[in-house]
Amino acid sequence: MTNPAPSTPRLFEGELQAALQQLHDEVAEAMQLAKQSPDLDDLSAVHAVALLKIGMAIGLVEQKHPGFAKEVENKRQRVIAALNAEQPKH
Repeated sequence: MTNPAPSTPRLFEGELQAALQQLHDEVAEAMQLAKQSPDLDDLSAVHAVALLKIGMAIGLVEQKHPGFAKEVENKRQRVIAALNAEQPKH
């Protein structure tokens, strides 16, 4: 993945930025591997890795910005509610 252009503002600097970038790259790599998974065991393993890396990234941001993890969970719940609202009723 390429680094943002110099004029693009970054949310974080230094080691935190580098760690987040690496975790994001690893999540993307895991999801690319998921596309090629030959069986459910392999697919579950790469999804587990992706979820672990996402959790680690959220945890890093949470250390600097308390409440971030709760904000992510609240938004996740809103997306779930919106998706459920779109489901046709039987």
